[in-house]
Amino acid sequence: MGLFNRKSKPAVDAASVTSRASTTNPPPTKTMNGISAFPSVSAANIAIPPPPDPARDPAAYLRSIHAVRERSRLVHEKARRNNLTHFDVDPTKFGETAAYIVSIIKRDFAPEYNTIPPHGRWQHFDVGGRHRIDQLLTSWPSKIDAQERTRRLLDLFLVSVLLDAGAGTRWSYKSKESGKTYRRSEGLAVASLEMFKAGYFSGDPTEPYQVNAAGLNRLSVGQLAIGLQVSEANPLAGMEGRASLLANLGEALQNTEYFGSTSRPGNMLDYLLSHPSTQASSVPIIMIPTLWSVLIDGLAGIWPASRTQVNGISLGDAWPCSSMPSTPRAQPWENIVPFHKLTQWLCYSLMGPMTRLLNVQFAGVDLLTGLPEYRNGGLLIDTGLITLKPADAKRGLDAYRNNARVKGQPCMEVVPLFSTDDDVVVEWRALTVGFLDDLHVEVNRLLKLEGSDKLSLAQVLEAGSWKGGRELAEVSRPNTKQPPIMILSDASHIIGLIQPRPDNPQGYRRHATFSCAGTTMETSKKVKQQKKKVLLMGKSGAGKSSMRSIIFSNHVAKDVRRLGATIDVDKKRVKFLGNLLLDIWDCGGQDAFTESYLTSQKSYVFGDVGVLIYVFDVESSDFTDGARGNSDRDLQTYGSIISALDEFSPNARIFTLVHKMDLVANEYRNEVIKSKTAAITARSGRFARTIGTYATSIWDETLYRAWGSIVNSLIPNLNIVEDGLRDLQRVTEAEEVVLFEQNTFLTVTRVGSEVGDENPMGDRYERLSNIIKTFKNSLSGYTESNSSHQFDSFTIKTGIFNLIINRLTYNTYVLVVFPPGEAELQCARLNILSAKDEFARIESVAEEADDDFRNLRGS
Repeated sequence: MGLFNRKSKPAVDAASVTSRASTTNPPPTKTMNGISAFPSVSAANIAIPPPPDPARDPAAYLRSIHAVRERSRLVHEKARRNNLTHFDVDPTKFGETAAYIVSIIKRDFAPEYNTIPPHGRWQHFDVGGRHRIDQLLTSWPSKIDAQERTRRLLDLFLVSVLLDAGAGTRWSYKSKESGKTYRRSEGLAVASLEMFKAGYFSGDPTEPYQVNAAGLNRLSVGQLAIGLQVSEANPLAGMEGRASLLANLGEALQNTEYFGSTSRPGNMLDYLLSHPSTQASSVPIIMIPTLWSVLIDGLAGIWPASRTQVNGISLGDAWPCSSMPSTPRAQPWENIVPFHKLTQWLCYSLMGPMTRLLNVQFAGVDLLTGLPEYRNGGLLIDTGLITLKPADAKRGLDAYRNNARVKGQPCMEVVPLFSTDDDVVVEWRALTVGFLDDLHVEVNRLLKLEGSDKLSLAQVLEAGSWKGGRELAEVSRPNTKQPPIMILSDASHIIGLIQPRPDNPQGYRRHATFSCAGTTMETSKKVKQQKKKVLLMGKSGAGKSSMRSIIFSNHVAKDVRRLGATIDVDKKRVKFLGNLLLDIWDCGGQDAFTESYLTSQKSYVFGDVGVLIYVFDVESSDFTDGARGNSDRDLQTYGSIISALDEFSPNARIFTLVHKMDLVANEYRNEVIKSKTAAITARSGRFARTIGTYATSIWDETLYRAWGSIVNSLIPNLNIVEDGLRDLQRVTEAEEVVLFEQNTFLTVTRVGSEVGDENPMGDRYERLSNIIKTFKNSLSGYTESNSSHQFDSFTIKTGIFNLIINRLTYNTYVLVVFPPGEAELQCARLNILSAKDEFARIESVAEEADDDFRNLRGS
């Protein structure tokens, strides 16, 4: 993912929607690409009633929108003094955080900042640049008036927001309309839209485009799972919670005051337009507290009983917080901080249809706050603005490890874990609300926007903080993309979910026959998948996690600067060519962890190891020969690890990487690597004869050369693959055929003609790996698919040669270089196409082994 690559702007054709919906209403007073801004000039002049008096009715006050910012501000004031209970604040990082948000906004919208839409669910429906809501509106007959269109969208948006309780990293949804696959919030949006169009939420088969109590009451967990395409292979966390939420919504819709006699969410429009507080000027102006009362009171019954109550009244998303100021005479309610995150998300989302279709304006939008959820909050941690205090970090990490021992729970990219009601999480969320207000002001200052040109908080959330938080999570934790703090939650709070993982059944594929260009070869019967446990070790700061992220997680060197130190053991599973699985254990290099590996965890860490990759930092003061008083601690640690490996995994292969060689001047590199190799060999014991040592840097192709050699040495049945490549090379008359692994783009193997073998550039394969990985990453800003599946074919035609890079199998790409000419090009394409099925048979010799992740879970 390129953080600063400009992405295409979301085009919003809301003007056409408005014209279809109504020809009598005047245009909004201020628009952003056809979208009415929150708030309009006229709405800003309307006086908003004060909140309930907390001394008289504390429950009503804590359930009001006013209380969210007011109560969070008390925690934020302690943050300004760096006097918090659980977090340390680094004020020097505030400017960097604001600058990062600004860079995201500039990347995607500069200089047309007025086109930024306010935060809301509408944008999720338009994923991939397809304006699905506009298309939905166009599909309805003209006799459907503007108000009914709005009611239908309110129906859809409300149920879609309730279903958006976090999707986890394994769930995806394949659109029945486009055939494309979507994930996360956008995937749930597309899924809910297609379910809405299919009538899943309607009790009337003749009126599918609605949500009503009758439809929700008959919707079972099984039906919901079918609609969301949930299965053992495509798990979605919290299914029972989501189904329960919709069932409770069906009960809540029986409230005829808010939702009318037909029990539809969209009927709140009639309540709002007829409310005494609604201003009937040239356009309707609805007060935010009025909309808030519909959502907080009308939907109160859908939530599970809250742990937090005042005078027997459930407060919803509100929690005690130890950082709240207290006095000897403080009342019990005074330590409570309300957030009402989902109700605010509903407000932001439901305003969109009313504004776009009916030109409704809203007064008091400034009462809404930044959303206290894990993308916005994660941004503050990942940029270093706030840091969890050591005691709490240890408690959270212990909780993660305990949870990881439970079957099906996450066990890689370890982060602190807390429950929703933990004081750490409550303080974190309050800080998120406060800092988002500060960042809103600073972002406008850095963009030099003033007056009516200033971005609203809703725009900063949409274009900057939420998006920036997601992208930082992808860089910092590329395997799971999870937040820096994991929250154990149910679907009712929608903060961040622990994702369950079902087991896969064990089995083998039957024997496969491989043939290419008339040659047939038999593979062995019932070849079990080859699993290799790979230890990635070295001192803290040596660069282990950085190189792993570049090779296996599609990052470029500049991205990995944000990666923190590895805590304990971070595990990742990588599949190569169908029947090779690498379980990569990235072991934290801090002294305490290393001591633990060599003592209490010795058999666990060093048992059943297939490969050890030890990374030395060439510039480390501990990586010397120990002469003249210099330190050789790194070599001593390496020697101890070799002894443990000899004891528990005597057949393991060992590779050592002398890393960060870019810091050594060119004229000294050969001398340095020769000296370091000798020192390493001397400490390698009986492995000395077979050890492989490589000089590497994340800034050039040497990293790919080293890892390519390592992986190449592990691939089983490589001779069968190479025989097939030779057949392909012969029939295409290619000078060279190179096979790459599809995700890492490491070179698996190559075959060539005499002409190809004479190529003087010995490092061309590693250069190609680096170039193509960069090319794939650049595509991530313009495609919807995962970066490992972003192109199928790439062709270069010159007067000297033709070159094709083509997807060969699910796990591989093939590069073919052959003579110039259009006829030669088309023949090569046909031969590659014909060879695909035959090469796929090699990959299907043994499908993924069916162990239950015992190694990864550490049980």
